[in-house]
Parts: sequence; structure tokens; C-alpha cells
Amino acid sequence: MRGMIAVAAIVLALAAGCGDPDQKMLDAGARAARDTASEVGTARLAAQSVLDHKLWNAPATQVVADAEQAIGKVASTFDTQQPQTGRSRQTFDTFSAALSTAQDNVTELRIALKNDDLGTVADQVKALQTIGQQLGKLGEQAK
Repeated sequence: MRGMIAVAAIVLALAAGCGDPDQKMLDAGARAARDTASEVGTARLAAQSVLDHKLWNAPATQVVADAEQAIGKVASTFDTQQPQTGRSRQTFDTFSAALSTAQDNVTELRIALKNDDLGTVADQVKALQTIGQQLGKLGEQAK
């Protein structure tokens, strides 16, 4: 009985390691997009709270800086992926660009909050709403 369980475990491990490279890239990209969408939402909510006079700039700036750092880690991890086919390269480029756009916009938001530039904060809140939705759609692709 133990022998059969061991054989089944080995077969499952080998099958998991031999997956389609395009699907693996899509899975990694979708996971990164979902993680980034969550951080974008956190940053957007903190900034909107400043605009609504429900949160001061200093704590909002810290929340946004933390989200920015988390997005950077997600993007760096995703960028270590190695596309193996033309299709996986297209997937890589699409997700990498989306992560970069999110990171750039959260950085702009942090700078605007630090400089008390509420006009730019409002603009970034709108932009991050759209970016978050786009990331959400990308995150659904692998499901």
C-alpha cells in the first residue's frame, strides 16, 4: 500500500513539473496581477481616505509606500520568469508592462501625497481605479 502511495506521489510530482510552459507563464502572471491589484487597491483606498479627510497624509503615505514596496517585490519576482515560447514571451511582456504601470502610478501617488499635491492625488486615485480593474482582468485569465 505504501509503495502504491509513493508511486502515485512521484507521478503527480513529475506531472506537475512537466506542465505547459505557456500555461505556467500565464499562471505566474495571473498570480502577480492579483497580488498587484490588491496592493493597488490598498494604495487607492488610502489616498481616497486622504481626499475624504478621513486619514492624514503621513499614515496614508506610509500605506502607499508599503504598497509600492510590495508591488516592487511582486514585479521583481515575476521578472525572473524565463519565457520559453513566443506565446509565453507575449504573456510575459503583457503582464510585465501591467505590473510596471501599476508600480509607476503608485510611485507617483506616494510622491503626490508626500508633497501634499491633492490634485495629483485625485488624478492618481482615478488612474489606479482603472489599473486595478485591468489587473483584476489579467488575474482572471489563468482561472
